[in-house]
Amino acid sequence: MNTTKLKSVIAVDQSGSFSAAAQQVYVTQSALTKHIADIEKEIGFTLFERHAKGARASTEGRVFIDRARRILADLDQLSSDTKAGLILGVPRIRVGVSPPSLVSLVNAPLAAVLEKYPAIRIEEAGGWIEQTVQQLKNGDIDVLIGPAPPIYQQKQLTAVDLAPFKLCFFMKKDHPLSRLPKLELADLRNYPIALADRSAATLDLVNQLFGTPEIPSDKQVHIIGYFPMICKMVATSNTIATVGAAFQNNKEFCEKFKIVEFDCIEPIPLAIAFATKRAPTPPIQYLVDILVSEPHWIAWD
Repeated sequence: MNTTKLKSVIAVDQSGSFSAAAQQVYVTQSALTKHIADIEKEIGFTLFERHAKGARASTEGRVFIDRARRILADLDQLSSDTKAGLILGVPRIRVGVSPPSLVSLVNAPLAAVLEKYPAIRIEEAGGWIEQTVQQLKNGDIDVLIGPAPPIYQQKQLTAVDLAPFKLCFFMKKDHPLSRLPKLELADLRNYPIALADRSAATLDLVNQLFGTPEIPSDKQVHIIGYFPMICKMVATSNTIATVGAAFQNNKEFCEKFKIVEFDCIEPIPLAIAFATKRAPTPPIQYLVDILVSEPHWIAWD
């Protein structure tokens, strides 16, 4: 396996065609086909599903191709940094957040890290917990913030506990439920609900809402990882959604929406983790210290 063969794989994925990919990487189609076959033989599974109109990545192939793309991008960056004399100059933090809806947890801390280390490069990405744990093991990210239970199951990771993430629900001010003197969790079941993810933490929430960890087929439950989109849905319909308890301190948010807190909903335990075999760099350790000492996602009394 070499970069030439990996570039052939990426080209097929981008173009959806072996012939177009061959033109893109300036090799014959037979040579490109051999590149793909060589890699498939080496890794033991098919990268692409061939069909009449071209080719598309298989399920296993998608994981391989996405990582190959990151490796090639890193090699390109390594080359350009070396030519620019930056190979020893600019440190980098690659931060994974799971689920994606919790990305806001690290916005302020990363800004503080950048203030202390102004030359640093920051890369932030959200993903599901299984995906981000594997990325951390592979060295594709440097640090991971997410639900604690699945992180602590990984022996190769060193984790530090963070303050738990308390969930509330919010709805528009004139929602029919806003007229009830006291809301029960069961009252929410008859309205559309927007959840941010399908992570293990949300399964507990779904279980409390519907009495089962699976979302009932007759219930209108949206899974949307983009919070501004959720806010738009809540503002323009009877949809009810989840939000961090810290938003109770957000005056502008509370002017637009009604926030409801239920004591029966357990906070989500959080942790920040890095690979045990790789000691955290000073910027990463600084990020850990900030998240431990200044949990801004908590609604302070």
